[in-house]
Amino acid sequence: MGSQSLKNVQKKFKLRGLTLTVSALKVVTEFINDFTDAEDEALELVLDEIERASLKTTILDKEAVEQILSPLTGTAADSSVDVITNAGNQSGLRIIDVFLVSKFSYDPIRKMFYEFTGKLPIHGEASAKAVLYRDRLQLLQQRISRDRHFARPVFDAEETRSGSCEMITIQSLIGCAGRRWIMGVISQLEDGNFFLEDLTAAIPIDLSQAISLNDIYFIVFLKV
Repeated sequence: MGSQSLKNVQKKFKLRGLTLTVSALKVVTEFINDFTDAEDEALELVLDEIERASLKTTILDKEAVEQILSPLTGTAADSSVDVITNAGNQSGLRIIDVFLVSKFSYDPIRKMFYEFTGKLPIHGEASAKAVLYRDRLQLLQQRISRDRHFARPVFDAEETRSGSCEMITIQSLIGCAGRRWIMGVISQLEDGNFFLEDLTAAIPIDLSQAISLNDIYFIVFLKV
């Protein structure tokens, strides 16, 4: 940061009645330099954080500035939970490394989540996209299946089944009669033909009577 930029930082602080020591000015400029092409916005963010802080003096030293900027830089001496709380109260900014966050996967057989301990590559393989959609579908299925309207009836009674919409897989439709509830993804496996598929099978569907909501969601009427 050049001398003109340093003068601009000092001027901004003086306009708000604040004075920076040499060491405090260095801390502020180092923080601003991390935001390439957005130095002015970063400086305004620093000034806003200082205004929200309870200051005992208008002369800011290095320790005071570091304490004020700690929620923004994530270098506070407190625990990570406290940093998140402070950042939330002060509308701070914190950068989190996605590779340091625990990843959980859902086991449809045991119906429980487990922590993924494998290596997370930066560049995904060819099968990564298919795995992404499969995991999303399984997450939606387990979440819906825990809803009381879609849960399996505790007692196999006609009164209980009348208010239940238990979902089954598409493959389980073979040999079934009556109304059944299924969940899947609408795919165009063939040109001009749409299918509803899950992790077990796929069936053709007719979208001529479907209701489109913002071209994303569909209410599909199936005749099986």
